[in-house]
Formats: sequence, structure tokens, C-alpha cells
Amino acid sequence: GKKCTIHWEGVCSARTEHLLAWCKENEDARIKLFSDSAKDAKEQGRKKKQSGTSRDTFYSQVAQAIFLNDKDLEVQRLFKEDPKAFIKPVSTHFGTLKKKYNEFNKELKQSGARKTYAELQEDPMMNHTKLEKFPWWPELHGWWCTNPAFNYAFSTADTGQDFASAALEHFTISKQPPALTT
Repeated sequence: GKKCTIHWEGVCSARTEHLLAWCKENEDARIKLFSDSAKDAKEQGRKKKQSGTSRDTFYSQVAQAIFLNDKDLEVQRLFKEDPKAFIKPVSTHFGTLKKKYNEFNKELKQSGARKTYAELQEDPMMNHTKLEKFPWWPELHGWWCTNPAFNYAFSTADTGQDFASAALEHFTISKQPPALTT
């Protein structure tokens, strides 16, 4: 088949929008695609979703949602000719989103990567111009914020525990001078 480069940003950002819309509309598939964690399932009072469906099947469904009616008629034609050829670009784009999501989180520092989007909006330190460069972060963060497979900055430690001050307390040396032994 003929190779064609798939663009996802700028004038082609609608493709990323369609990808996220598909994920939003297909919750079960999204949960399976983003490796449902046993912890999330337990916290939400449900069973972990085991996927009998391969990721490529989901990527294929996503590709159809994105490219079947693509604005670029050549891309549309190529998709209709060889839909399987579009599995790899979709898979690669998920990887790119994951990478950019984590780069964004790194800029937020560890504490920001654990906050909800609403909490970040209230944060006076939040640089909203960063968000304009990666507008898909709020959506992805809603799905990935507590998933260590996607959010590398997320600590599995309970956010209510303050390990830093506990460690500081543990290592703080008493102000008392040592007792003199004679």
C-alpha cells in the first residue's frame, strides 16, 4: 500500500479530538485500552475489566472513527483501501500523547501531577499558556492521573500521607546538646 504521513496537530488537531471523543464514548474499551488497574476497579467498587479484545482491534475502531470521514479526501481514500494500515499511526499517537502528557506533568512537578484539573485551574502558579500548547491534557489527566502506567509522576503513596515532612521529622536532630559523660 501507499505510505502516507498522518498529522495530528495544528490544522489536523481534529483527528486528536476524534480520538479522544471515541475514548469518551467507549468507556469500557477505553478502560481496557488504558490497562485497567485492579486498584482503580477496587476503589470504584467494580471488577477489573479483562480484555478479551486485542489492543489492535480497539486501535482499528479508533482509526475508523477518525479516518472514515477525514477532511483529507486522500487519507479517507487510503483508509477505505487499507484500514489495517491505520492501526500503527493510531497506536503511535497514543504513545505520543502519553509522552506529551508526562512532559506536561513534569513541568507541573509531582504535586501538580496529582491534582485534578479543577484544582489546577484554581492554582495561581498554573501557567495556562502551557495548557494552550497541550489542550488535551485535562481529558487525558481525567483518565490517567492515578494510573502509574500512564502518569509517571503519580506516586502510589496515598496523597494524604506527607512522607517528606515525616522524613524530615525523623531526621531532625534534637537541639539538646549531647549529655557529657564523665
